[in-house]
Amino acid sequence: MDWVVEHDSRFGPNPSQGRDQLLVDAFNDGIGYLEKTLGEDSNNWQYGQEKFKHTYMAHSLGELVNEAVKAKLDLGPLPRGGNAYTPGSSGGNNRQSSGASFRMIVNTGDWDAAVATNGPGQSGNPESPFYSNLFEPWAKDRYFPVYYSRRKIDSVAVDRVVLSVGD
Repeated sequence: MDWVVEHDSRFGPNPSQGRDQLLVDAFNDGIGYLEKTLGEDSNNWQYGQEKFKHTYMAHSLGELVNEAVKAKLDLGPLPRGGNAYTPGSSGGNNRQSSGASFRMIVNTGDWDAAVATNGPGQSGNPESPFYSNLFEPWAKDRYFPVYYSRRKIDSVAVDRVVLSVGD
């Protein structure tokens, strides 16, 4: 922004005019891109729709099954900002193609204060409530608590499976 405010010879012999033309051209190019990508009606320009800045997790088996099963396997689209040059890197295109699917912040002085984000969920079973439960919070850069102490884990446990070795 500094070079836009403090314009100089990089904008040509008339820096104010050159800077203004650059900004007008950039704005017009942006509008042209939106019209080409989303149509001329700006009421239909929705950030995060399937054609523009979204995430969509296509299951590797999605193309091999019927539409009903595919709908259970695939997740999205959901709005997802960022690009290849932002902290929330999501690739340089309109559908997120790269970036972190898991992030964790740990306070080693208080392990139960740890938080994380993970998409899409903790289960590989599309029938499980934990298959996609983290997808939307992840897309919105929201974090959930990660507990380490037995007391905290037991306080949020949904189920318990005990494995034992037979005789």
